[in-house]
Amino acid sequence: MHSRTHSADGQDSVSAQISYLVPMKDKPTTYVCDPPAGKPALNATYEWQPAVVRNARPLRARLSLEHEGFLLADHTSATSNFWDDSLVRSVYFPEVEELVRSLTGAREALVFDHTRRRRTGRGPLNGNQLTFSDVREPVGKAHADFTARSAVARLKLEVGARAAELQAGRFAIINVWRPLNRAPILDAPLAVLDAGSMHAEDLVASDLIYSDRIGETYNLTYSPTHRWHYFPEQNRNEAIVFKNFDSQSTAPFAPHTAFDDPHAPPDAPLRESIEARVFAFF
Repeated sequence: MHSRTHSADGQDSVSAQISYLVPMKDKPTTYVCDPPAGKPALNATYEWQPAVVRNARPLRARLSLEHEGFLLADHTSATSNFWDDSLVRSVYFPEVEELVRSLTGAREALVFDHTRRRRTGRGPLNGNQLTFSDVREPVGKAHADFTARSAVARLKLEVGARAAELQAGRFAIINVWRPLNRAPILDAPLAVLDAGSMHAEDLVASDLIYSDRIGETYNLTYSPTHRWHYFPEQNRNEAIVFKNFDSQSTAPFAPHTAFDDPHAPPDAPLRESIEARVFAFF
Protein backbone atom coordinates (compact mmCIF):
# COMPACT_ATOMS: atom_id res chain seq x y z
CA MET A 1 0.00 0.00 0.00
CA HIS A 2 1.28 3.45 -0.86
CA SER A 3 1.96 5.89 1.94
CA ARG A 4 2.27 9.62 1.76
CA THR A 5 5.62 11.14 2.60
CA HIS A 6 6.60 14.41 4.23
CA SER A 7 9.16 16.79 2.81
CA ALA A 8 11.59 18.74 4.96
CA ASP A 9 9.09 21.58 5.32
CA GLY A 10 6.41 19.21 6.61
CA GLN A 11 4.31 19.21 3.45
CA ASP A 12 2.42 16.10 2.43
CA SER A 13 3.66 14.79 -0.89
CA VAL A 14 3.21 11.84 -3.21
CA SER A 15 5.85 9.94 -5.11
CA ALA A 16 4.69 9.90 -8.71
CA GLN A 17 5.93 9.59 -12.28
CA ILE A 18 6.09 12.59 -14.62
CA SER A 19 6.44 12.16 -18.39
CA TYR A 20 9.30 14.23 -19.87
CA LEU A 21 10.65 14.73 -23.37
CA VAL A 22 13.65 12.58 -24.25
CA PRO A 23 16.33 15.01 -25.55
CA MET A 24 16.61 14.92 -29.34
CA LYS A 25 18.49 16.67 -32.14
CA ASP A 26 15.50 17.58 -34.32
CA LYS A 27 12.75 19.96 -33.27
CA PRO A 28 9.85 18.02 -31.69
CA THR A 29 6.87 18.11 -34.02
CA THR A 30 3.26 17.02 -33.57
CA TYR A 31 0.72 17.05 -36.40
CA VAL A 32 -2.77 18.08 -35.29
CA CYS A 33 -3.98 17.02 -38.74
CA ASP A 34 -3.06 14.30 -41.21
CA PRO A 35 0.74 14.34 -41.61
CA PRO A 36 2.34 14.26 -45.06
CA ALA A 37 2.98 10.82 -46.51
CA GLY A 38 5.88 9.15 -44.76
CA LYS A 39 5.90 11.58 -41.82
CA PRO A 40 4.99 10.41 -38.31
CA ALA A 41 2.24 12.28 -36.46
CA LEU A 42 4.72 12.64 -33.58
CA ASN A 43 8.50 12.54 -33.91
CA ALA A 44 9.33 12.81 -30.19
CA THR A 45 9.50 10.24 -27.42
CA TYR A 46 8.85 10.67 -23.72
CA GLU A 47 10.18 8.97 -20.62
CA TRP A 48 8.95 8.56 -17.07
CA GLN A 49 10.95 10.21 -14.33
CA PRO A 50 10.27 9.92 -10.60
CA ALA A 51 8.98 13.11 -9.00
CA VAL A 52 7.83 14.26 -5.60
CA VAL A 53 4.55 16.12 -6.13
CA ARG A 54 3.86 18.30 -3.11
CA ASN A 55 0.49 19.18 -1.65
CA ALA A 56 0.23 22.92 -2.32
CA ARG A 57 -2.75 23.52 -0.05
CA PRO A 58 -0.58 24.37 3.00
CA LEU A 59 1.24 26.92 0.80
CA ARG A 60 -1.89 28.45 -0.63
CA ALA A 61 -1.67 31.79 1.19
CA ARG A 62 1.77 32.59 -0.20
CA LEU A 63 1.46 31.31 -3.77
CA SER A 64 1.36 33.98 -6.47
CA LEU A 65 1.34 34.37 -10.21
CA GLU A 66 4.37 36.68 -9.97
CA HIS A 67 6.65 34.21 -8.18
CA GLU A 68 5.61 30.56 -8.41
CA GLY A 69 3.46 31.29 -11.46
CA PHE A 70 0.30 29.62 -10.13
CA LEU A 71 -2.30 29.78 -7.36
CA LEU A 72 -5.63 28.28 -6.30
CA ALA A 73 -8.73 30.49 -6.33
CA ASP A 74 -12.17 29.88 -4.88
CA HIS A 75 -14.47 30.42 -7.83
CA THR A 76 -18.10 29.34 -8.04
CA SER A 77 -19.59 29.51 -11.52
CA ALA A 78 -23.21 30.12 -12.49
CA THR A 79 -22.70 27.95 -15.57
CA SER A 80 -25.33 25.21 -15.34
CA ASN A 81 -23.89 22.94 -18.04
CA PHE A 82 -20.22 23.12 -19.00
CA TRP A 83 -20.83 20.79 -21.96
CA ASP A 84 -23.11 23.39 -23.58
CA ASP A 85 -20.79 25.60 -25.60
CA SER A 86 -23.24 28.50 -25.81
CA LEU A 87 -23.52 28.61 -22.01
CA VAL A 88 -19.76 28.40 -21.60
CA ARG A 89 -19.29 31.37 -23.91
CA SER A 90 -22.14 33.50 -22.57
CA VAL A 91 -21.85 32.75 -18.83
CA TYR A 92 -18.45 31.22 -18.07
CA PHE A 93 -16.23 33.41 -20.25
CA PRO A 94 -17.28 36.67 -18.52
CA GLU A 95 -16.82 35.03 -15.10
CA VAL A 96 -13.30 33.94 -16.01
CA GLU A 97 -12.40 37.34 -17.42
CA GLU A 98 -13.52 39.01 -14.20
CA LEU A 99 -11.52 36.48 -12.14
CA VAL A 100 -8.36 37.17 -14.13
CA ARG A 101 -8.80 40.94 -13.86
CA SER A 102 -9.26 40.70 -10.08
CA LEU A 103 -6.26 38.41 -9.55
CA THR A 104 -3.82 40.23 -11.82
CA GLY A 105 -4.93 43.86 -11.82
CA ALA A 106 -5.17 43.71 -15.61
CA ARG A 107 -7.19 46.51 -17.21
CA GLU A 108 -8.65 44.08 -19.74
CA ALA A 109 -9.05 40.30 -19.98
CA LEU A 110 -10.15 38.30 -23.01
CA VAL A 111 -10.88 34.57 -23.15
CA PHE A 112 -9.64 33.39 -26.55
CA ASP A 113 -9.68 29.60 -26.22
CA HIS A 114 -11.15 26.84 -24.09
CA THR A 115 -10.80 23.06 -23.94
CA ARG A 116 -12.89 20.42 -22.23
CA ARG A 117 -11.19 17.20 -21.25
CA ARG A 118 -12.55 13.80 -20.28
CA ARG A 119 -10.39 10.80 -19.53
CA THR A 120 -11.84 7.78 -21.29
CA GLY A 121 -9.69 5.00 -19.85
CA ARG A 122 -7.04 4.23 -17.28
CA GLY A 123 -4.10 3.86 -19.63
CA PRO A 124 -0.81 5.56 -18.79
CA LEU A 125 -0.70 9.34 -18.91
CA ASN A 126 2.23 10.05 -21.19
CA GLY A 127 3.23 12.34 -24.01
CA ASN A 128 2.89 9.64 -26.65
CA GLN A 129 -0.91 9.93 -26.57
CA LEU A 130 -2.47 12.04 -29.32
CA THR A 131 -6.08 13.20 -28.92
CA PHE A 132 -7.31 16.22 -30.84
CA SER A 133 -11.09 16.38 -30.82
CA ASP A 134 -13.80 18.57 -29.32
CA VAL A 135 -13.41 16.80 -25.97
CA ARG A 136 -9.81 15.79 -25.39
CA GLU A 137 -7.92 13.48 -23.08
CA PRO A 138 -5.81 14.95 -20.25
CA VAL A 139 -2.30 15.87 -21.41
CA GLY A 140 0.15 13.58 -19.66
CA LYS A 141 3.48 15.26 -20.37
CA ALA A 142 5.36 18.18 -18.80
CA HIS A 143 4.75 21.17 -21.06
CA ALA A 144 3.86 24.85 -21.38
CA ASP A 145 1.27 25.96 -23.91
CA PHE A 146 3.10 28.91 -25.49
CA THR A 147 6.53 30.23 -26.33
CA ALA A 148 7.22 33.95 -26.72
CA ARG A 149 6.95 33.55 -30.49
CA SER A 150 3.65 31.68 -30.44
CA ALA A 151 2.16 33.98 -27.79
CA VAL A 152 2.70 36.99 -30.06
CA ALA A 153 1.43 35.06 -33.08
CA ARG A 154 -1.74 34.05 -31.21
CA LEU A 155 -2.27 37.64 -30.08
CA LYS A 156 -2.15 38.81 -33.70
CA LEU A 157 -4.51 36.02 -34.75
CA GLU A 158 -7.10 36.84 -32.08
CA VAL A 159 -7.12 40.66 -31.95
CA GLY A 160 -6.00 41.62 -35.45
CA ALA A 161 -5.41 45.34 -35.83
CA ARG A 162 -5.18 45.89 -32.06
CA ALA A 163 -2.15 43.60 -31.75
CA ALA A 164 0.52 46.28 -32.25
CA GLU A 165 -1.00 48.52 -29.58
CA LEU A 166 -1.49 45.67 -27.09
CA GLN A 167 1.92 44.13 -27.76
CA ALA A 168 3.59 47.46 -26.99
CA GLY A 169 2.50 47.10 -23.36
CA ARG A 170 2.64 44.20 -20.96
CA PHE A 171 0.40 41.26 -21.77
CA ALA A 172 0.08 37.78 -20.34
CA ILE A 173 -1.68 34.52 -21.11
CA ILE A 174 -3.39 33.02 -18.07
CA ASN A 175 -4.96 29.57 -17.81
CA VAL A 176 -7.97 28.96 -15.56
CA TRP A 177 -8.35 25.21 -14.95
CA ARG A 178 -11.13 23.51 -13.01
CA PRO A 179 -12.53 19.99 -12.66
CA LEU A 180 -16.09 19.33 -13.78
CA ASN A 181 -16.74 16.19 -11.74
CA ARG A 182 -19.45 16.53 -9.09
CA ALA A 183 -17.16 15.06 -6.43
CA PRO A 184 -13.59 16.25 -5.72
CA ILE A 185 -11.25 14.74 -8.29
CA LEU A 186 -8.92 11.89 -7.41
CA ASP A 187 -8.11 10.74 -10.94
CA ALA A 188 -5.48 12.51 -13.08
CA PRO A 189 -5.09 15.73 -11.06
CA LEU A 190 -3.11 18.63 -12.49
CA ALA A 191 0.49 19.09 -11.38
CA VAL A 192 2.00 22.57 -11.79
CA LEU A 193 5.70 23.38 -11.73
CA ASP A 194 7.07 26.16 -9.55
CA ALA A 195 8.41 28.57 -12.16
CA GLY A 196 11.44 29.28 -9.99
CA SER A 197 12.60 25.67 -10.13
CA MET A 198 13.22 25.39 -13.87
CA HIS A 199 15.98 26.66 -16.12
CA ALA A 200 16.05 27.79 -19.73
CA GLU A 201 17.88 24.64 -20.79
CA ASP A 202 14.95 22.51 -19.55
CA LEU A 203 12.66 24.02 -22.21
CA VAL A 204 12.46 22.69 -25.76
CA ALA A 205 10.41 24.65 -28.30
CA SER A 206 8.15 22.24 -30.17
CA ASP A 207 5.90 22.65 -33.21
CA LEU A 208 2.18 21.90 -33.30
CA ILE A 209 1.22 21.70 -36.96
CA TYR A 210 -2.43 22.37 -37.79
CA SER A 211 -4.01 22.28 -41.23
CA ASP A 212 -3.94 26.09 -41.41
CA ARG A 213 -1.17 27.23 -39.06
CA ILE A 214 1.82 26.21 -36.97
CA GLY A 215 1.75 26.69 -33.21
CA GLU A 216 4.68 26.41 -30.85
CA THR A 217 4.77 25.07 -27.29
CA TYR A 218 7.47 24.06 -24.83
CA ASN A 219 8.20 20.48 -23.86
CA LEU A 220 10.27 19.91 -20.73
CA THR A 221 13.30 17.71 -20.28
CA TYR A 222 13.97 16.27 -16.86
CA SER A 223 15.80 18.12 -14.11
CA PRO A 224 16.08 17.04 -10.46
CA THR A 225 15.59 20.69 -9.44
CA HIS A 226 11.95 20.71 -10.56
CA ARG A 227 9.41 21.34 -7.79
CA TRP A 228 5.99 19.98 -8.70
CA HIS A 229 2.81 20.81 -6.78
CA TYR A 230 -0.86 19.85 -6.85
CA PHE A 231 -4.05 20.54 -4.94
CA PRO A 232 -5.44 17.23 -3.64
CA GLU A 233 -9.16 16.61 -4.04
CA GLN A 234 -9.72 19.80 -5.98
CA ASN A 235 -13.43 20.48 -6.43
CA ARG A 236 -15.42 22.23 -9.16
CA ASN A 237 -15.64 25.44 -7.12
CA GLU A 238 -11.85 25.79 -7.10
CA ALA A 239 -9.77 26.95 -10.06
CA ILE A 240 -6.05 26.55 -10.57
CA VAL A 241 -4.89 29.78 -12.19
CA PHE A 242 -1.46 29.72 -13.81
CA LYS A 243 0.64 31.64 -16.30
CA ASN A 244 1.32 30.40 -19.79
CA PHE A 245 3.19 33.54 -20.85
CA ASP A 246 4.06 36.97 -19.50
CA SER A 247 5.90 39.59 -21.53
CA GLN A 248 7.26 41.31 -18.40
CA SER A 249 7.70 39.03 -15.42
CA THR A 250 10.22 37.01 -13.45
CA ALA A 251 7.79 34.06 -13.63
CA PRO A 252 6.77 34.01 -17.29
CA PHE A 253 4.95 30.67 -17.15
CA ALA A 254 4.29 27.57 -15.04
CA PRO A 255 4.62 24.26 -16.92
CA HIS A 256 2.04 21.65 -16.05
CA THR A 257 0.85 18.09 -16.66
CA ALA A 258 -1.77 15.60 -15.62
CA PHE A 259 -0.37 12.81 -13.47
CA ASP A 260 -1.54 9.61 -11.82
CA ASP A 261 -1.83 9.98 -8.05
CA PRO A 262 -0.72 6.59 -6.68
CA HIS A 263 -3.17 7.01 -3.79
CA ALA A 264 -6.24 7.35 -5.99
CA PRO A 265 -8.59 4.36 -5.65
CA PRO A 266 -8.70 2.19 -8.78
CA ASP A 267 -12.41 2.92 -9.25
CA ALA A 268 -12.13 6.71 -8.85
CA PRO A 269 -14.39 8.53 -11.34
CA LEU A 270 -12.41 9.50 -14.42
CA ARG A 271 -11.42 13.15 -14.49
CA GLU A 272 -13.43 15.73 -16.41
CA SER A 273 -12.18 19.32 -16.65
CA ILE A 274 -12.33 22.60 -18.51
CA GLU A 275 -9.55 25.10 -19.08
CA ALA A 276 -9.87 28.62 -20.42
CA ARG A 277 -6.96 30.57 -21.88
CA VAL A 278 -7.13 34.28 -21.27
CA PHE A 279 -5.22 37.29 -22.53
CA ALA A 280 -4.55 39.79 -19.74
CA PHE A 281 -3.61 43.32 -20.81
CA PHE A 282 -1.98 45.75 -18.39
